[in-house]
Amino acid sequence: MSKFALTAILAGTLALSAAAAQAEIKLIANEPGPNRGVRAKAVEYIAEQIGERTGGAVIVEQNWGGALFKANTALTSITNGVADLGLIIGSYHQSEFPELAMGDLPFENADPWVMMMAMADMFTNNAQIQTRLEELNLVYVAPFATSQGMLACKGPSIQKVEDFKGVKTRYAGAFGEIFSNLGGNMVDMSIYAAFQGMETGLLECTLNYPYFAVATKMDDMLTSITKLNFSGASSLGTFMNKDSFDALSAEQQAAVKGLRDDVVNFYSERLFVADDKAWVTMIEDKKIPVYELSAEDYAKMDEAAKPMLAKWKANATDKGFDADALLAEMQATVDKYNQIKASQGYPWTRK
Repeated sequence: MSKFALTAILAGTLALSAAAAQAEIKLIANEPGPNRGVRAKAVEYIAEQIGERTGGAVIVEQNWGGALFKANTALTSITNGVADLGLIIGSYHQSEFPELAMGDLPFENADPWVMMMAMADMFTNNAQIQTRLEELNLVYVAPFATSQGMLACKGPSIQKVEDFKGVKTRYAGAFGEIFSNLGGNMVDMSIYAAFQGMETGLLECTLNYPYFAVATKMDDMLTSITKLNFSGASSLGTFMNKDSFDALSAEQQAAVKGLRDDVVNFYSERLFVADDKAWVTMIEDKKIPVYELSAEDYAKMDEAAKPMLAKWKANATDKGFDADALLAEMQATVDKYNQIKASQGYPWTRK
């Protein structure tokens, strides 16, 4: 082969490589939490699946620990394209994004899988929510939810509602309203800063979740846990900047949109396992006392939640929703997925 022919082949190869590199789309993603724990695995799953389902044409560059922006600025940051993709937590955007904050409201008999499927259904099928997403320059990708919340404490123990009074407690979205109404000394702090808050004494108690307490090593300092009687928060969603989404091909857009249910199932299955293991770690290995409130005290918590519901309705109405109708639709959707779970079981358990 002549030197000229070899040079031509090499030049052609380099040109093809350059074209392939130019064709590759990189999505910059922001995650407020650390790169550990079961939800982090699901965040990685989203990135892996986007790459796999687009044949490597779209890749995700993941940033952890709120490296690009913190959780309380996620809505405006993703809307404005600071990141192409990332988590928005409704409890930090209650007035601006009440349809997402709806997932923080207490729904009875709803586990994380049910709540995530219900929220995903609403964000996919409710026409008014779709219009709002257009206005916010967002595309809905997939939901997340916490497991049932627990009050994690270092020092005081909460064995009755009167014990809340004066306790330095993290203000945590919807639950922050409840704890405040019960007399807690509320401290405005994200869950990602709660470990340091507990360590330094700024906090005595914080809303937390079994898997997350163990993943962040907070269980090492806990002296008591109180179980709470509400559904887990499902106001967490992965969203994409609409301009970034519109820049994808139709096939790539379909790949991103098609992630929804697979993410829910991937995360839910691992969440349930992680929670079971976390309870064993905290109760059997670390001997942390676990308390439950009386039926009367749980009823007092329900009563303390009423102002929170009224506040949510006001926020939803301000954004043009019929708040009662939206809440009724959400409850009906929760009921639908509860029935599916009861009749068919979870997707990963079906034969």
